[in-house]
Amino acid sequence: MIVAQPQDIEMELVDDFFYDFHEHYQRSEDLLIKLEKAPSDSELTNSLFRCVHTIKGNLIYIGLKELCPLLQGIEDVLDGVRHGQLRYDDSLSDVVLLAMDKTKALIDENIHGSNSGISFEQFQQICRSIAQIAQVDPQQRPVAIKKSLNLLDPQSPLHPLPAPPLDSSLLDDAAAMGIRIDADHRFVHQLIPSLEHRSPFWKGYTDRIAKLSLLMNEHANRAEPPEQLLMAAMAHDIAMPFLPLSMLHKDSSYVEAERQRMQHHVRLGADLLQSMGGWEEAAIMVLQHHEHCDGSGYPNALTSKDICNGAKILSIADTYDACRYNRAYRTEQKRPLIRAVLEINRQAGSQFDDAWVQIFNQVAKREFTLH
Repeated sequence: MIVAQPQDIEMELVDDFFYDFHEHYQRSEDLLIKLEKAPSDSELTNSLFRCVHTIKGNLIYIGLKELCPLLQGIEDVLDGVRHGQLRYDDSLSDVVLLAMDKTKALIDENIHGSNSGISFEQFQQICRSIAQIAQVDPQQRPVAIKKSLNLLDPQSPLHPLPAPPLDSSLLDDAAAMGIRIDADHRFVHQLIPSLEHRSPFWKGYTDRIAKLSLLMNEHANRAEPPEQLLMAAMAHDIAMPFLPLSMLHKDSSYVEAERQRMQHHVRLGADLLQSMGGWEEAAIMVLQHHEHCDGSGYPNALTSKDICNGAKILSIADTYDACRYNRAYRTEQKRPLIRAVLEINRQAGSQFDDAWVQIFNQVAKREFTLH
């Protein structure tokens, strides 16, 4: 969508504009990720509002004021959050994230000639839908948010997934990779549909995590025995469905007793694998898959040198899947894929092993369509 001719743009200011734009754009991304973890932090919301306002002002200054309605809609939403009229949550965060991406794409199109793929009609629809989020009654707001997400990222609506058959493509794919599948693999995999039925937003997640883990391991020339990694991926959260539904679906933070109970699932899963015999390496992966490289994880606060590669792989795959799908049951909308990748990279060197993040990036570029 071209809104200005070259003669309408203050070209001598372009370099300064892009330096300032990228600085505020990057700052916005950082603030949005922090807000997802602390949605009630008014200082973060105010800082994000100022970033968006600054970008909007610079667009006017450089001659691209026709792009401002999109950012104005985001300003109105954030202003509602600042004044307590809107509650900031993960779905609202996705609207802001995607709107900022669309703004960047439109700026690049008008200055550098790239194709944003956005028509003027689509732009108007997006602007109207975001503006409605701040205007509609609270009861209608989830519908308005969902509409905006569908317009901003029409490729991502999440359709209900059928329960996988007992011999689903995961084991077939693993066998095609030259991984030896035995009776223990088949037994554990047969349990997965019933366990995932415990919660409406778990369906398919074990297979997704296992497939990503195996791809990362293959890319690293099988740093871990793939048979052990496959078993660990299938069993890493095998104890989670036995927690109370009130805990599994809790929106607020866990109290200490609940946190300890939830964290104990890694020991239970590891114990189950140990009891089967022959899966000692997989059991260690399960036990350690919530350890963080900086020592802030659980259950033993290990640092990078003491965490096995399989656990490092599972940690990234598990977090990626949670970023992408974890709350899809609320909005029937997948999380923006590029943002899930971004979240992994944000935690490189702290939560995640940097070398394995780089491997994840290479697999993501090859296997996923980032948009």
